[in-house]
Parts: sequence; structure tokens; C-alpha cells
Amino acid sequence: MEFGMKIRVLREQQEITVKHLAELVECTPSFISQIERGMANPSINTLKKISNVLGVSLVHFFDEDDGVTEDTEKYIIRKNKRKRFKSAMENTDVFLLSPSDIESKNIEMHLMRVAPGGKSDKLYTNSGEEVGYVLKGRLTVYLGNEKCELEEGDSMYFPGHIPHGWENNSDTESVTIWATTPAILRAGESLVLGETIFSASPKA
Repeated sequence: MEFGMKIRVLREQQEITVKHLAELVECTPSFISQIERGMANPSINTLKKISNVLGVSLVHFFDEDDGVTEDTEKYIIRKNKRKRFKSAMENTDVFLLSPSDIESKNIEMHLMRVAPGGKSDKLYTNSGEEVGYVLKGRLTVYLGNEKCELEEGDSMYFPGHIPHGWENNSDTESVTIWATTPAILRAGESLVLGETIFSASPKA
């Protein structure tokens, strides 16, 4: 089921109108309607607000896999069965690398692919700790008032309570792996601040 349809099903089950949901997530009713019909793709920030209102974790809206058949398979994430969320607004794909249906929520890993020019639309905070590693390309990480330039092979740690965001201001795709403890996407613990990411300097 597409995530837009999942939103509509949950909204109707809870008897929330499109207008009311739009007010709660601070967007227009027409945008909510477009999301539900698959005509618009929200940012991760907007989807997190929707998930908080509807009482589900963000990972609920990731692409579904085909399920598991063997008991040991629940500990393995096959590369063609990763749960995925695509944010066209941020030019970012997030793939969950850790199981989403096990009881433990102590750690979570995800792979993030950011197209050239892609960036988070807000700064995020959470109650955990994060470690990232750049597999390919470059990534600018905004950490509080600091701007950190990461290159291929670099890694980074920061406590989640520091407002943070990302931007790929290069001309090649950025691929990073992130480990978070406790599990943020599955536990639905992420918070979002209102600061807007400042734009990178124009390229010559």
C-alpha cells in the first residue's frame, strides 16, 4: 500500500478531516489531499508531523517488503527488501538497514542517498545519539551553529539533542550510513525544530 493511502486509511479510522490534519501539521488541505492521492511527496519533516498526529512511527510509511518466511530471516535485511522512504522535496532516499519488526529498539541503522542539491528542509533533534559514515561523495552536516564538511571515508558522531540537518552541495550523489541509538524511526521519538537550513553558497 502506498504511503499516501496509508495516511488516508489512518486518518479516516480516527475520524480526522483533511482540514484538521492540515491544521495540525501546518500545511494546506489541498497538499494533504495530494499526498493521499499520490500526487505530492512530502518532506521527511512533514511526514514526521503526520506520523505524530496519527500515532504511528515514521517507518510505518516506508515501502513494504514481501514479508519473512524463515524465523532467522527476521534478523536479515536483504538488499532488495529494504524499507524505503523517498522525499522528492529533499531529493533524499532513506533505506532502513535494521529490522523494523523485532522487539529491541536499542539501535537502528539506515542508509541515506542525497542527490546533488538535496537537503533537509528543517533542523532535527532527537533523544538519542548518532554516528554517520560517508560511503560515497560528500555531505555537509549542520550541527547547531556549525557547518561540517564530510568527504568519502569520513565519519561523525553527535548527540541527537543538538539541532542537525544535512545538505549535498556537490555535483555527485552522497551516500551515507547512519547508526542511531535508541531506534528513532521505529520508536517515533524524533522531534523537529523550526529553523530553516541556510542555503549553500552559489557555485561559480
